[in-house]
Amino acid sequence: MEDINVNCVPHNYVKALLSRAESKVKELRQAVDLVKAESEKLEQKALQAEEEMRRGRTKLRQAGDQIQGVIRSAYKIEKQARGLKDIVGELPSREASRFRSQVSNLASEAKGERNSLTKEVSRISNYGISV
Repeated sequence: MEDINVNCVPHNYVKALLSRAESKVKELRQAVDLVKAESEKLEQKALQAEEEMRRGRTKLRQAGDQIQGVIRSAYKIEKQARGLKDIVGELPSREASRFRSQVSNLASEAKGERNSLTKEVSRISNYGISV
């Protein structure tokens, strides 16, 4: 390729090329600035999401611990109900049947709650959070 002699190129043509080049550079600068701004916003969003996730994991762990406490309470209620059934067995049959039914219902309710809460603990554990 031959070198172009700048003196041979019309001055207006050079000005037009320079103007177009400056315009393209300005467009690119604006595009880069937009990308930078969007990038900063997204990085900030990612940091906030990470923090929310950390707080969420902590809340889930705490909720799991509380649920475990309620599960223990439900188990104790079931145990007490079994003991109460023995006592009710010593009552005369008419009174015993009424209490036996109530005690059985309460034990069943406690067991149902315990099973439901155990499933919740499993769900929390499935997220990789130790409870």
